[in-house]
Amino acid sequence: MKNRIAELRKNKKASQDDVAKALGITRQAISLYERGEHEPKLETWKKLASFFDVSVPYLQGIEPNFDLLTSETKDFILNKLDSNYFSSDKGKNRKQIVQLKDAINEYAKYAKLKPAPKEIEKDSADSRYKYWSDNFSFLFSKKHLVNWVNRFNYFTSNQLKHHMRYSSFIMTMTELIESQTITKFQTNIGIYVTDKVGFDLESSFKSFERHLGFSKNINSLEKQFDEYIDSIKKIKSNILKSTKGVNLESYAKKKRIERDIEREYLDLQLYSKDFNDFSKKNLKTISKKYDDIYIYIAILLRKYKLKRKQDVTKIDEYLALSNVTDNFR
Repeated sequence: MKNRIAELRKNKKASQDDVAKALGITRQAISLYERGEHEPKLETWKKLASFFDVSVPYLQGIEPNFDLLTSETKDFILNKLDSNYFSSDKGKNRKQIVQLKDAINEYAKYAKLKPAPKEIEKDSADSRYKYWSDNFSFLFSKKHLVNWVNRFNYFTSNQLKHHMRYSSFIMTMTELIESQTITKFQTNIGIYVTDKVGFDLESSFKSFERHLGFSKNINSLEKQFDEYIDSIKKIKSNILKSTKGVNLESYAKKKRIERDIEREYLDLQLYSKDFNDFSKKNLKTISKKYDDIYIYIAILLRKYKLKRKQDVTKIDEYLALSNVTDNFR
């Protein structure tokens, strides 16, 4: 079993001196580690893993790169899309599968897919596979889905014990498809309404649904419906008034960038130890100055990306739309 230190160092275009300096050890030690002539201590493994932004088992050569999209990963995702969509809805994951079908149908509706998913059931397996690949390949770019599939396949094929529930995979696919539908097809006014009253609408319906269960008779039941309708009318009146004078295009543009920033931030939190270390050192200082969580997340992400010489144009655009113009950026 050969470690991946040399491979990752070359991919990062770093010299042995660069790695040694970052870890506070000698270049000779790095050379010995790479040749496998000396075994790093656990603390050194952790520092090396943090430097290369990978897991210790991957660095040691014990596990594969679970973030790598392979043909096996694609096959798993597409075959499960197909089998779940055309399933009978009678298994233990029935609820999750129904939600997945609804998400697929909603995406197909707004994407105007022709044929619709339900119309390909009698096509050949190869034809259905191509349909899912052509229309739902955006799932391949979702890092945490790829990571989940690769881990599931790795542990299962090697008969290793794990606690990964298949229902979690279905729910993740559902959330990603729903998110893609919103990202691609939500209108400017739709973004505004969702942001302003989305929570109120959800809360109102949940309260209504719960209170129905305590109705004592038909009159009581009718009263619950009337109260719910009144609450919706009030929300409607408020939102229609609030849209007057609002630049919906500018508002929606800011919200779309905000969502991208949030997604990038969450992905880094999940998969980058380097980012988490950077965040611990900087987040407290930034968050003390700004009350808006999205503003200080944007500034934190900007500082991190600048450190890595990455483009921050979108973040600067978001901060400008948010009227953040001070030098703290």
